[in-house]
Amino acid sequence: MQKVLNEVVNKVNVSKTAQAIADKGIEKLAVSAVGATLLDLGTIFALFIGLEIVDILTRCMAMSALLWKNMYGENIVKRKGNLLNYIKWIWQAHKWRYIDSSALRDGFWSKTIVYFILIFVGYLGDTILALKHMPQFVLVIFCGILVCTEVLSILENLDECGVSSVHDIKDLIKKRKEQIK
Repeated sequence: MQKVLNEVVNKVNVSKTAQAIADKGIEKLAVSAVGATLLDLGTIFALFIGLEIVDILTRCMAMSALLWKNMYGENIVKRKGNLLNYIKWIWQAHKWRYIDSSALRDGFWSKTIVYFILIFVGYLGDTILALKHMPQFVLVIFCGILVCTEVLSILENLDECGVSSVHDIKDLIKKRKEQIK
């Protein structure tokens, strides 16, 4: 093992390695800054898409819960209705046209485009503020309001499913959203 390490160390030419790192240093720095920025924005965007998917799932569950209420009545829903049953019944809710997949699909793509535009505009706004040496806050505000809105939608869908613990959480999120505005 010692022999292998010595051979590797002997083959490394420090001056050539340093020269390769320093060669086109500004270009490499610019590319890494752009790459890091795109990675950050892409991560934010991907997480918003994740929130959208959860929102769609909970909307389908809420429609399934409505189907249960219409088919079985309030008494049976109170005794036997739960999230697992509502998830299992999503296909039935779709079959009975409680769920409009084209509206969900169009809504998903519309929301995705809006989120992309707002995230990009927020980033550009922060970049403009940074050039003027001012505090950057646009992207934070946009993301904060969008997250609160999406979480509120998910909580409202769960509330329609009869999840009792979401009332207090929903009120907290509404207050927080108002504070951001």
